[in-house]
Amino acid sequence: MSLRVPVSSSVMDWALQRAGLSVEDLDHATQRWVIPGEAPTLAQLEGFAQRTGVPFGYLLLDEPPKLNLPVPDFRSGYTAMAGEPSANLVAVLDQSERRQAWYKEFAEANGLGELGFVGSAADMKPAEAAGEMRRTLSFEVSDRRGSWADTRRTLIRNFEELGGLAIATSMVGNKTRKLLDPNEFRGFSFVDTTAPLVFVNTNQTMNGQIFTLAHELAHVWHGQSGIDSPEISITPDSPTERWCSLTASHFLVPREDLKERMDKLPKQELPLKLDALARAYKCGTLVILQALRDSRLVEFENFGATYAAEEARLDGFVKEGGGGGDFYNSQPLRASERLSRAVLQETSEGRTTLSEALSLMSMKSPATLDEYAKRLGAA
Repeated sequence: MSLRVPVSSSVMDWALQRAGLSVEDLDHATQRWVIPGEAPTLAQLEGFAQRTGVPFGYLLLDEPPKLNLPVPDFRSGYTAMAGEPSANLVAVLDQSERRQAWYKEFAEANGLGELGFVGSAADMKPAEAAGEMRRTLSFEVSDRRGSWADTRRTLIRNFEELGGLAIATSMVGNKTRKLLDPNEFRGFSFVDTTAPLVFVNTNQTMNGQIFTLAHELAHVWHGQSGIDSPEISITPDSPTERWCSLTASHFLVPREDLKERMDKLPKQELPLKLDALARAYKCGTLVILQALRDSRLVEFENFGATYAAEEARLDGFVKEGGGGGDFYNSQPLRASERLSRAVLQETSEGRTTLSEALSLMSMKSPATLDEYAKRLGAA
């Protein structure tokens, strides 16, 4: 006889709500015990946990749990579910914590030591901190070439070459049906002196991704972890967020360079100037617009109206998320190339189990892991 597990109807309702499901979405066998009715078997409850994305242990509680974020919450305006984090957000935060913990242990075991840039700009003004970041990351304006996607890739690669971990994805693991909501969060940072990790939700425009990445890197240089939805148009309440957003703006658009370029631009409509500057800085026109106002290089009669007009002009642009494309080309972004190489090395030498490697890489098949190793040249 199968072991049956008593469950709380309030916990079941909470799990369904978090997953965006109703009882009607479930099969008849599951409906019999969720409604409530008979107690589920252990296997049925495990299947329900997988379907809803809720950790199995939560389903054994008498009351729905109060979920707390593992990092300070700097988001503005997110009110869905009274601010409770979604199952997808909880999943990527948990996965990122596990990845960081694994890599930190790897780094310490291999004598990689602490990274001096972490927290090094905490006492600097944003413009000064931005200059330090650009020099350390080799991200001066003259270094920016290619497309916006190339710029994002270069910035991620340079951060990882310094010893950090960078993840850019639009989904939980490699589950294309579990997409991350940019209205809930756009990025987060887990600051650590040995294994700093930044995460960018790629379910936003490429311009948005670049600003989010710059903002999360500013968190690392400031030495303060956090989850956020950085927007150049919003002045955050938190002093830390204000510092990070302003530092990200100076990082992408150095003000002295901006003045020189503005002086050389021909007389033309503002949108044309914004487009020319965006090509030079490889960032969004809204970031440049804000920088022009802050530095008083352009006098605006009604900045709010100008900003809204630029937003409307950009409305037709397609979001450039992290889905699609070749899986093996996308995986170094979704799982951090630096972490990937370390995991593959430790697995091949027998210090990390295959099951742990598959979990860290969000893969199910050893064959997929083998092919990924070949593609990275780490077989």
